Amino acid sequence: MQPTRAGWMGALLWALACGHDDPGSDASGDSGGDAGSASVTVTITAGEGGLGCDPGLVLCGDACFDVSSDEQHCGSCGNRCDSGETCESGHCTGGCAVGATLCGVQCVSTASDADHCGGCGIACDPGQVCGNGACQAACPDGTIACGSDCADASSDPAHCGSCEADCGAGQACDAGSCSCAPGFEACGQDCADLQSDRRHCGSCDNDCGDGSCEAGVCGCAPDELQCEGACVDPSDDEAHCGGCNLACADGLQRCEQGQCVCASGLTECDGQCVDLDTDAEHCGSCGTACGTQVCGDGECRADCNGFPDQCGNSCTDTERDRLHCGECGNVCDVGEQCDNGQCGG
Repeated sequence: MQPTRAGWMGALLWALACGHDDPGSDASGDSGGDAGSASVTVTITAGEGGLGCDPGLVLCGDACFDVSSDEQHCGSCGNRCDSGETCESGHCTGGCAVGATLCGVQCVSTASDADHCGGCGIACDPGQVCGNGACQAACPDGTIACGSDCADASSDPAHCGSCEADCGAGQACDAGSCSCAPGFEACGQDCADLQSDRRHCGSCDNDCGDGSCEAGVCGCAPDELQCEGACVDPSDDEAHCGGCNLACADGLQRCEQGQCVCASGLTECDGQCVDLDTDAEHCGSCGTACGTQVCGDGECRADCNGFPDQCGNSCTDTERDRLHCGECGNVCDVGEQCDNGQCGG
């Protein structure tokens, strides 16, 4: 059973309506409900003052989201709801126990809940109690008094066996004990639908991580693509930059926001990534060609005297040149440096 978050819900909705972007804003509340649901902290974060986002939206990475309802960024950037849950007012909710009803963001038993007696939002008057889905003066026979709630402890998912015991998602109250409902499997303390639960996808010990679970098979996360049987992030994958099999030039380009750009230390000249210190076609600046001469330290020269090594028309030092590391033509991977003729991080 999932507790309400009425206190912070109101603050969150006010903040969203006003376009609030204070990175330190968070609030939490508790309805006083029983244990059985993790608490949620709401943090509103807008990078660079929320530049580019309309009021009510929050900048997460390079895109704007409504954290009050987005299931990938629910309440805060990167807070993903579990499979089967929805984002309601910045809180992941759903997956109530069998016999419980989702009222707002709280799973309740409308048979016994005095605030939702017989249906969501139907509150009993002060001094009344709720039993068998109706407001009345006293608890009916066969029920136990749990404050203003009158519960059949043998079957009530909010008071299963006792007032303090509530059943969780995927559970049912049977003879006063919570157990996994039909269609769910016991996976440790969880009752999981192996067909859709990404923490227990197909089997209890198969965790999809950030990916999805469909028909018991793990899939890729929403911002990933499946390329050649693997999940990749096309925003920064050099082999699949912006799409499957769109590869950047090995060692010369990196993938940045789905675009191949020149690696650090290299410059784009005529569609190629070159080192202006050593490239004889672009020596010192794009388009400055040395002709029959060589290029070293960004200058055209008659020869490579004074340089440790020469690779073609480039005067270099293979001990530290990442385009000629250890030997001519040995290019280090993007992000690696050449140290003593060895490529490394």
